[in-house]
Amino acid sequence: MRKAILPVEAALAFVFSAPVLAQGGPPGGVPGGPPGGVPGGGGVGAGPPMTPPGMATGGGAATADYARDNIASQRGAFGRAFAEQQRLAALERVAEYRARAEARRAEAMAMAEAARAGRPIQADAASIRAALKADMEAWRQAFRIARSDWQAERQRWLEARGTMTAPEWALLRAQWFAARDAWIAQQIAFAQSRAQ
Repeated sequence: MRKAILPVEAALAFVFSAPVLAQGGPPGGVPGGPPGGVPGGGGVGAGPPMTPPGMATGGGAATADYARDNIASQRGAFGRAFAEQQRLAALERVAEYRARAEARRAEAMAMAEAARAGRPIQADAASIRAALKADMEAWRQAFRIARSDWQAERQRWLEARGTMTAPEWALLRAQWFAARDAWIAQQIAFAQSRAQ
């Protein structure tokens, strides 16, 4: 009986090891790898590790730009043309946003000035909060803010606030526009430093 089981076990071992043997053995570092200590497992994918297109390391504000430029460099003239098209579309989107947002910013600053001077504001707290939310949504869409960053900003400026009066919301909306302006200036400075 034992003699009959041994050939069955050998056949099963061969069947289960066939994919590994077809690719040149197990990956490097695993006992029984390719002869001569050659790193890697041979077969498909035996080249050096590479980052897939669009995957950037390090994260941060420029990850999307880095990925776009990385793809462009990998694809030659077509990739450079695509990256340029993306850049021009982003510039157009931001220019449209700035044109629309300038009137809203002026309105917010006028309300904040009235609140600082103690003059009556022509809007209630709910409508000023809704205007701030709309301002933030337009900013998010124009600059394609990541979801996690958007949620953090929404929490900071909208949800973490209890019951506030109209003058308090007017001042907060003006503060948000100041923070937004600083963020845009930071993004411009970063882009200019990258272009050099």
